[in-house]
Amino acid sequence: MGARGFLDRFVHPRLAAVALAGAALWAGSFLVAAAGLLLRGSGRAALGGELFFLSGLVGAVGILVLLACAAWLAGYWFVGAVGDRIR
Repeated sequence: MGARGFLDRFVHPRLAAVALAGAALWAGSFLVAAAGLLLRGSGRAALGGELFFLSGLVGAVGILVLLACAAWLAGYWFVGAVGDRIR
């Protein structure tokens, strides 16, 4: 089973792919921060500081993507659960 087969098991495969990308960005930000910390200790403090700052931006984008996916699913649930009662 490939990545497409794994994502097809969810309610919305495209949303699962976007959420997976958001999680990858968030997790990748920790690697960028670790690289920044390693460079700060090796005497390249300016580059290390920039990488550490960049890790915060990358992590924030990943978290925003995950929040957008959660909001989409909450809206989908709301329309399905409450939408019929409103009419």
